[in-house]
Amino acid sequence: MEVVFLEEDTIHLLVEAVAGSVENYWWVVDTGASKSVVDKAMAARFVGDMEVGSPATGLGKEMVETSTGCIGHLVLGGFRFEPLQVAIVDLHHINEEYARYSDKRIAGLLGSDFFLREKAWIDYEARTLSLRDELVEEELH
Repeated sequence: MEVVFLEEDTIHLLVEAVAGSVENYWWVVDTGASKSVVDKAMAARFVGDMEVGSPATGLGKEMVETSTGCIGHLVLGGFRFEPLQVAIVDLHHINEEYARYSDKRIAGLLGSDFFLREKAWIDYEARTLSLRDELVEEELH
């Protein structure tokens, strides 16, 4: 896991994961998000069974257009996690913000649905993220 400072006192935790065959993209660890999200611009590359959805509350308080779909598999920390239902949202504004402060390209947000299902916990003091019973541990830098 990596810690990214987007601006003073704004900390984001990121993990690098492979979805489908898409590598070298980062996912925001967003325990405040109820559902995992994929960037609309990338969805066709690794999300199957896409269905047009309806407006939903997005990042912030504004309403955003969403669709839904399923990532066939996600590889994180050397472990493969099977299918993940996701919302598909335009994350262009998030990637613009990241481009100002880092070289990270955001594919999506891993939300509470993923972390609850995978029995996750974050130890901020030890700087680790643990998933499942296998204790996949990613050290924070």
